Amino acid sequence: MTADARYKLFFLRGNPSFPDGTLFELEPGESVIIPDRGDGLAVTVPRDSLIEVRPFAENVPPGQCPVKVTSIDGRKPTGARVDTSIHYQVIEVLLPDGQFDISSFTVIDRVKDFEADRYEASNTGEENGRPVYRLHIGHLPPGFYEATIEFPEHAPCQMTFIKFFPDHFTGRYVDLAVTEDRGSYRSVPERAAAATAVVEPHRSGEPFSDELLNLALRLATEWGENFRKPIHERMRITNPELTDPEIDELTAIVSKAESRIYALAEEEMEGKITEFEIVPQAMREFPWLGAANASRLANIGMYYARR
Repeated sequence: MTADARYKLFFLRGNPSFPDGTLFELEPGESVIIPDRGDGLAVTVPRDSLIEVRPFAENVPPGQCPVKVTSIDGRKPTGARVDTSIHYQVIEVLLPDGQFDISSFTVIDRVKDFEADRYEASNTGEENGRPVYRLHIGHLPPGFYEATIEFPEHAPCQMTFIKFFPDHFTGRYVDLAVTEDRGSYRSVPERAAAATAVVEPHRSGEPFSDELLNLALRLATEWGENFRKPIHERMRITNPELTDPEIDELTAIVSKAESRIYALAEEEMEGKITEFEIVPQAMREFPWLGAANASRLANIGMYYARR
C-alpha cells in the first residue's frame, strides 16, 4: 500500500486535529486536502507538515484498523458506536424513529472519490424500540469515508468515519522524523545512532538528560523485532558508558511514563478528558517527555483503549 501512484502515504505532524505521526493515504500537492479533520469537515494542510512514506511491503490488515465515527448529518455522532472483535468491525447506527426499512446504504471513499460499498434493501435491527443498522466495515482499508442511508419515506442520513492505520504502522513515525533520509528505513543500529545524534554522554551519578530518557522510551516501546525486548544492547550502541543498573533505572522511569499515557487514553475513552488533552497532560507530568514520543504513545494508547 499504496498501489495507485496518484496517492501517497504521509505521516502528519504539527496538526491540532491529530497526534503527530498519524498516517494517511492522500493525494499530494502544494497543499494537501484531508477530507475529515475529526468532525466530518475537510481541512487543507501545508505540504511541509507531511512526511512521505514508502509503500509498505506487508499488507495492511483492514480488520485491525481503529475506527472513529466523526459526524452524523453534520453533527456530533451521538447515534453511533463501533463494535469490534477479532472477527468483525461494525458501526451501529441509530436510525430515525420508525425507519425500519432502508432503500440503500452507500459508502464513498472521500479521498479517491469512488463507491467503496453499497447495500440494497438492507435489514435493520432494534434497540430499545428504536431501529438500528449494523454497517460491516471490517473489509474496508484505512481511509476517509462517507456513508449515506436512503429511506423509502424519510430524508437520507449521512455519516462520516475514519479508519486509521494500525499502530504498528504509525509507530514508524519516530524513525522517519529523526532522519534526514526520509525515503528509506535504516537498520536498528543506524536508526539508534540517528536518533541519538544530539544525546550527550551520560556521566555516572548525574541525572539522566531529557534526550537520553526519550531515547530509552523510544527503544522500550519499539515495535517489530524488538517489541518488549530489553533495551540494554540498543542503548549502548551510542551510549556505551551506561551500566546495566543505569539502563534498568532508565527502563523503570520510562515505563512509568508509558503506563501513564495509556491510562490517560483510557480516561479519554471514558469521556473524562478529550484526546487533545492526553499529550499536554503527559508532558506536564513528565517534563522530560518529548512531543513525538507523547503523540506516538497517545495514539497507541487510544488504540488499546478501543480494542
